[in-house]
Amino acid sequence: MIRISFLVISLISLIYGCVFLFIPNWFINFSDADITNIAWLRNIGASIVGLLFIGCLNIYCYPRGKLTFLKIINITSILQTLTLIFSRFYNEFSAQKLPIIDLTIFLAIFVCIYFLWVIRYKSYQFK
Repeated sequence: MIRISFLVISLISLIYGCVFLFIPNWFINFSDADITNIAWLRNIGASIVGLLFIGCLNIYCYPRGKLTFLKIINITSILQTLTLIFSRFYNEFSAQKLPIIDLTIFLAIFVCIYFLWVIRYKSYQFK
């Protein structure tokens, strides 16, 4: 079950990251955001694809010895999630459809909590 969850998170990260990386204009239009955010969205998309997609896919394929790697992925995810929360709290998003941003934040929070749970209670599966 845990192994499959890494595949699911990996695939969701691929889709989410590719949207930001390759078609940020679609997300800008979908969320009614300011077009000046495109460079940042591409950068975030590259991080999501590089770290979450490739990282979780790597853990799915070869779970043994990946606990340290999972911790690095989780620390990065927590930092990204905290910055999203901070930006949302201080109204730094230009998006007019804030529920889309909120959904992104809730998804990120869920993934971080899930990774923490796996590290805390299931770490033996990665040793």
